[in-house]
Amino acid sequence: MITESELIQQIRALGVLPDDTITIHISLKALGEIDTSEKTGAEVVIDALRACVPDGLLLIPAHTYSNVRQVPVFDVRRTIPCIGIVPRIAMEMANAAYDRGDRTIMRSLHPAHSVVAFGKNAEEYIRDDARACSPMPESGSYRKLKTHHAKILLIGVDFDKNTFFHSIDEYMNPDALSKPYPVTAIDYEGNETLRTVRNCGHPAAGYTRYRELLESAGAVWHGKLGQADVIVCDAALCFDTIAEVWDSLNTCRRHPN
Repeated sequence: MITESELIQQIRALGVLPDDTITIHISLKALGEIDTSEKTGAEVVIDALRACVPDGLLLIPAHTYSNVRQVPVFDVRRTIPCIGIVPRIAMEMANAAYDRGDRTIMRSLHPAHSVVAFGKNAEEYIRDDARACSPMPESGSYRKLKTHHAKILLIGVDFDKNTFFHSIDEYMNPDALSKPYPVTAIDYEGNETLRTVRNCGHPAAGYTRYRELLESAGAVWHGKLGQADVIVCDAALCFDTIAEVWDSLNTCRRHPN
């Protein structure tokens, strides 16, 4: 059984620094048995991650791309993330924090690809998601992982769960995005705004093909958290390495032999 303090030690051993910006994609089951005598497993993991970046930011994906396809409404307080229990608990933490006047835990207002941000600069970091018109715009929470030199922790999951890679696809080939469709977004105060949503244009299943390339570039490294295998990705290096490949392919298409 793994404790919160043990998780903190292991997260730090992955190379996470106190002022880092980090995000995760996680299979909670892959961690093995967690000490839940005082908190739920999801709360233990979130609190351990927060403890490791006291001067930085933790971003928990809270996606609703599946929800808004079925019902075109995104309510920041009530629309449950479609990607697991850790995002759902993070959303509940953000609701409670907002109600007590705490703006260091907030869910962003992206209708399909929201995140819950933890940290003193949380509100500033997610602000531009409220006007995003595509899944991963330059000013959005995911593209800013590059400029913040963030670390992405894939905990018990593979590259096909790395949402950040969609931001590279969007940057290199924005024409591949789906056609926009309307969604009503509701903020913490109940204000409604009509927004548009576009879906990501490339299937995530293909991202495993980047493994050897990114390992060779030193853009990813490996570790353990509990019983889970962890892939740590340097967001900026991943972006630049994959974008260079895209550039080379596009050049070849424009100038075939």
